[in-house]
Amino acid sequence: MKTILKEFPLFSQLAEESLAELTRTARTSTFHREQAIYRVGDPVSEMHILVSGQVKLALSCTRGTELIIDLVEAGRSFGEAELFGSDPYLANAIATKPSQVLSIARETLYQVMALDPSVALGVMKLLAQRQIELETELAARHSFSSSHRLLDYFLRLAGPYRDPQGESLVTLGISKQLLAARCSMQPESLSRTLRALIEAGLIAVDGRRIRLMNIAIDRYLADNATAQAFAPPGYAMAAATRSGLASGEPRSLCELINQAGRQRMLSQRMAKSWLMLQRGVLPRRSRVILRQSMALFDSNLKELDGLASNAGIGSVQAELAELWRPYQRLLEAEPTRRTARELFGISEEVLAAADKLTLRFERIDGTHQGKLVNLAGRERMLSQRMAKLYMFRQMGMELSKCRLEMDKGNRDFSKNLSQLSAVTGDEPAIVAELERVAKYWDALRSVLAIDDGANFTAAAVQVFTASEDLLRHTDNAVALYAMRPVAGSHDPRHPRQRAFGPT
Repeated sequence: MKTILKEFPLFSQLAEESLAELTRTARTSTFHREQAIYRVGDPVSEMHILVSGQVKLALSCTRGTELIIDLVEAGRSFGEAELFGSDPYLANAIATKPSQVLSIARETLYQVMALDPSVALGVMKLLAQRQIELETELAARHSFSSSHRLLDYFLRLAGPYRDPQGESLVTLGISKQLLAARCSMQPESLSRTLRALIEAGLIAVDGRRIRLMNIAIDRYLADNATAQAFAPPGYAMAAATRSGLASGEPRSLCELINQAGRQRMLSQRMAKSWLMLQRGVLPRRSRVILRQSMALFDSNLKELDGLASNAGIGSVQAELAELWRPYQRLLEAEPTRRTARELFGISEEVLAAADKLTLRFERIDGTHQGKLVNLAGRERMLSQRMAKLYMFRQMGMELSKCRLEMDKGNRDFSKNLSQLSAVTGDEPAIVAELERVAKYWDALRSVLAIDDGANFTAAAVQVFTASEDLLRHTDNAVALYAMRPVAGSHDPRHPRQRAFGPT
């Protein structure tokens, strides 16, 4: 029970006495499928953490149907907001799979919050994030067609780094009735929408297995982008961003700058995740992110190969490919402290080579637009580099270089963010995303300031989580810059219109 609490971000930095108090009073319960953790009208007395399984939070409707508010996966908490009011539960919490739940009494949580203000602040941030997620979901339900909502759900199951040129296989972990409720449809509407997507060649269905035709999906989303204009920034952004890269059509140089720049970020993200595995911190999540990042880096490398040759910079791409081979072998090997120093060196070399490739694409493009895409891409890379450098520093490796590079990264990120804000202050979508970037950058900087060598695990969890949060928003920002309309871009002679495609 203590291990579960320590891995939960809200309690990862608790003092031992507070953690002991939580452990003493917390309880675990097992629930069968369709069994209620709590129901509408039940008195509120506990906060819950889902250890395993899945739980739906749902409202019952007068016609006998239900509205799914959220599907809670393992590792998340639920029922926090109700602890701070006097009303009973307004929604049902029902296990959709056999589930184990850890529950913390309201009084105990209040005591810990009083003793440690950081927990109180963490609860506030958690509740604020849930509110934002709920508002985002509600906005999307009103902005997207049923086909868009269903495709977005499948894309989320596939993960952010699905292969854009091939197919992805996902497995539904919920019933079709529950899927319909989750996507705000009636079961018959879900059936019609599935048939329409199958007939359009976007998906293939075999029972609970859904095969996603990624190229066709990305084209469909790009062709129906008007609906996305009304959705919250970042919603389904990854699919829209990669639509040009996946379609086989000529790609603008800004898209190539973005794709090459993503290799910079991945070089640092892979090292960060490898270090987490080496220290045994968040091993499952770290392993998944490492594997996804390696697969995406390799896929990007192959795609960029021909495009770089067409642009006359094949030798620069070859240099990156040559460095990738030993880096890949090292990442695939069992992580050890002995090889950590070797990993630091090669991750720096791969970063330098990827940066060189990105700059060459930017130079060929020669537009202000390309410079902004590259600059936003550097922020994305720094979200991961700062976390990598922090972990090496905390391990006592490459201390002088880590300190020097972290100071430089701190200055560069703030300077770049100010520059980006100054040149796009009249574009609401970009302004809103940059505000989110600034917020999550502040959060990362606050945890990077933690210098507790005796408690590496707690600090690493916070830095890892904060860097992933920042990555999500910096990636959205790059996408917005890459898709940003440019004055004069309707003119085919305008430099923004130049493109490279497969030959």
